[in-house]
Amino acid sequence: MKVHHIGYLVKDMKEAILEFEKLGFSRGEIIRDEFRGIDISFMDNDGYCVELISPYREDSTVSGLIKKYKNSPYHLCYESENLVQDIEYLAQNGYVQMGEPKEAPAINGRRVVFMMNGSIGLIELVEGV
Repeated sequence: MKVHHIGYLVKDMKEAILEFEKLGFSRGEIIRDEFRGIDISFMDNDGYCVELISPYREDSTVSGLIKKYKNSPYHLCYESENLVQDIEYLAQNGYVQMGEPKEAPAINGRRVVFMMNGSIGLIELVEGV
């Protein structure tokens, strides 16, 4: 598995985009994920990808996290060539699956799943192309 992106919680998407541009990141489009209640924008700086995530409704999947952690990175995402196999491998090695894999509109409908580990926290797996 290789790193796909770092997920970064932000309260204000437009302000965050402007700040990341000052740091040399290229602007990505803002995509609304209705299922999760979030807006997402991928930004790139010489192959280094940051996913900005901002809740747009109170019951979003990250509303509790943004209240607790404010603006901050909160997960690493890895691209998986075999999602089922990687989930099984990680589960056998101390990771807990946080729900079933679901399509992600911001990543062209590829399926993603989150997994938690007590030593390193939250990771995301995204299905390879």
